[in-house]
Amino acid sequence: MSWETLKERLGLVGQGSSAPFVLPPVVLELEPDFVAGARLEGSPRQVRRLGVRELEVGALLPFPSRPNIVDEGAVRRAVSGVVEAVGNGSSRLGLLLPDASVRVAVLRFETLPEDRKEAESLVRWRMRDILPFAPEEARVCYQVLARETDAIELLALAVRNSVLAEYEAALESVNGGASLILPATVALLPLLPEGTEPGQLLIHVCFGSITTVMVAEDRVRFWRNRALQRTVPGELPGEVAREVGRVLATCRDHLKVEVGHVWLCARPAEPAELGEELARALGREVRPLPGGAGRAAMLPPTEQELFQRFGMTFAGLVANLG
Repeated sequence: MSWETLKERLGLVGQGSSAPFVLPPVVLELEPDFVAGARLEGSPRQVRRLGVRELEVGALLPFPSRPNIVDEGAVRRAVSGVVEAVGNGSSRLGLLLPDASVRVAVLRFETLPEDRKEAESLVRWRMRDILPFAPEEARVCYQVLARETDAIELLALAVRNSVLAEYEAALESVNGGASLILPATVALLPLLPEGTEPGQLLIHVCFGSITTVMVAEDRVRFWRNRALQRTVPGELPGEVAREVGRVLATCRDHLKVEVGHVWLCARPAEPAELGEELARALGREVRPLPGGAGRAAMLPPTEQELFQRFGMTFAGLVANLG
């Protein structure tokens, strides 16, 4: 997927959200069961180091409206361990948040104010129906996806200020904090093939959460995140298949887009049988999200396995640089 439309003004960092896309040399990702980090260097950029630390069960519980970091000490220790593994340097960091902590929407407007603050206020008001907290408590950012004669289409992100403050506090001991903040699935979008017709569906399964994103004409048309409810081993493929089936029906019936390609990214990497079972349940081909391996060719052998299990988000960030 072309990320030309996402290279500016996308990142939950307040006034910095209006700056061009700049990828920090070190990026951290915080998820319920792990903290991962990567050093991204070279020309062209490559994933040069990768570190992962497990989190204790219950230390981080992603919600859009409730406290997320339950055990601050455990999260900070994991962050410190990852930074020690990949190297800190002197720059600020990139931060990838759990999808479940962020609300994402595709919005259409007849017009949009030229003033950035007025536009953000309007976006915040339009997102009020999907925010489980007061809109004025949200930090928002957006990117224009398409301009037509009578409409403007945006990809908008919103996170509660108090929730984002928790994640930023977890990085206080690491340089000056974060200069780029995104939900994890946004980092995967550049790995989608460009110019593919008809639509493409990305399925991102990560520790108790599934995010589905439909892309058509190289722009995001649909985004949904849901918690997974499985309690018995072996139920994951069926639950994912039911959710994907609902999304495919929405794309066909409401958006009038037929999805031709279905891509799966599961982290940590699930057995190949997950994709096969999904394909059988959906009656269509489900392929692994491509494009990651070449971005990590320079990793030490001991970190290659970690990359296969956790590292696709970092590969996507590198791919965004072209």
